[in-house]
This record gives sequence, C-alpha cells and structure tokens, in this order.
Amino acid sequence: MSLIVMAVVVGGSALIAGLAARQAVKMRSAPALPPAPPPAPAAPSPLARAGFEIELGDVMEVLGRELWLEAAWLLSEGGEPVAALFQAREATLLALPPPAGTLYLLAAAELPLPEEPPTSLESRGVRFERVRRLPVEVIPVGKSAPLPWNDALLSEYRGLENDALWVLGRGGHSRVWQGRAVHASDVVRWGGGAKTLE
Repeated sequence: MSLIVMAVVVGGSALIAGLAARQAVKMRSAPALPPAPPPAPAAPSPLARAGFEIELGDVMEVLGRELWLEAAWLLSEGGEPVAALFQAREATLLALPPPAGTLYLLAAAELPLPEEPPTSLESRGVRFERVRRLPVEVIPVGKSAPLPWNDALLSEYRGLENDALWVLGRGGHSRVWQGRAVHASDVVRWGGGAKTLE
C-alpha cells in the first residue's frame, strides 16, 4: 500500500473519530427533552357515567329490526338518571337505568293530550294506565339536536302484558311513543358507539 493511500485512510479515520467524539459531547451536554405526555383518555359520555349499557352510535337488532342509534337524550331528575331516549330512523328506544335496565321499542304516536297527562288513556285500541309521572331535565348527548324543552314532564303508561306508552312534554306540547318492553333475549348488540357517527 502506498504512503499516500495509507495517509488518507489514517487521516479519514481520525476525522471520523473526532466528529463522533464531538457529537457524543454535544448529546451529553444538551438538555434531555421530557417525554411526551400520554394522550388524555376520552371522557365517558353522560350515558356511560349513568350506567347505561347502550350508547349513542350503537348498532343493534331489537325484535328482528336493525337500529342505528343516531341521537340520544338523557332524562334525569335531581341529577339522577331516569331514562335514556334513543332515536333511530326505524324506531325509538327508551332504556331505563340499572338495576332495572328495561328496554322499550317504541314508535311515535299521534295522540292529543291535555296539558296535564291523564291517569289513563287509549291509543291504537290499547288502554293504558299511568304508573309514573316525573319532572325531568332533558340533556342532549353528543351532537344530538336538543328537544323542544330543557325541562319536561315524563309520564309512563302501561297496558296489558308488555304494552307501554311514554309521554314527554311541557306546556301542552308533548311527544308520545307507543310500543312494548323488550326481553333481553330479543336484543342483539353489535356495538359501534359514538365513533360510528364521525
């Protein structure tokens, strides 16, 4: 090997070693960056905090009907959950909080009512008796559009077997839903949640 080539190799090695040593000194003297904070966990929805198993955006099958829950409202009395109202294109679901956890499959009903819901009424050939009447706060969940009232009166009516009728309203304006209580064996949950609405 010629002296020139050997000088180039030795000089290049010395240069590389010097640069590496300089870089090591720089790295030791540079302040360490703090680790990035972990992403904040998503806050649970008001429905999850209240103990409801069904969520806005869930897809489920109820009595053979496929429902995608596109809107939801939490109904509470004095800060305690009373019911959750879910709207899908095909039907309305009303869920009671645990431990009852009863689920009702409902459809909108046209029924003229006085300002004070009566103790009994008839709709679509079924007689119903009022079993409860509660003042509730109506809280939209997620990006659900608000209902016409922030505070309303919720009345629950029962007919024979599983027949049910629910009235929500205030000041002579009401929404009425009629249907039936659903057994857990008639419900298939496919999941989904709020991400399905994004």
